[in-house]
Amino acid sequence: MKKLFIFITVVMLFLGACAGPEVDGSVTLDGPILESINREGFLEFNGVVVNSGDTPVKSVYVVTMLRDEDGKVIEATSTSVLGDDPNRLLYPSERAFFSISVKSDPQSVASKDVEIYYDQSDTDLPPSS
Repeated sequence: MKKLFIFITVVMLFLGACAGPEVDGSVTLDGPILESINREGFLEFNGVVVNSGDTPVKSVYVVTMLRDEDGKVIEATSTSVLGDDPNRLLYPSERAFFSISVKSDPQSVASKDVEIYYDQSDTDLPPSS
């Protein structure tokens, strides 16, 4: 049990430091990703993303990739942060919660990677008064 606690703590620190593949860093993690094991015995990741840029973004997805000891991907899962509405935007300074459950055996997971994907919106912000 102590090894599992240490493992989860190290993973939380690692995932909290991950950045997304976007170069400009407009959408980033807002704090660490919390990892737990749900009732079914599966790993669950919960966190928050924030739009730290100056323009709205759309189609925000968080992707987790689980790897075994050999570095092979054993599971990759994604979730839409903004839900099913294709017109929903994440505005500057706005935060959004996400939750991802994976089905891999927690004992077979050696490392986890988190990436954030999004598209720039065509919508301009109204001028501030």
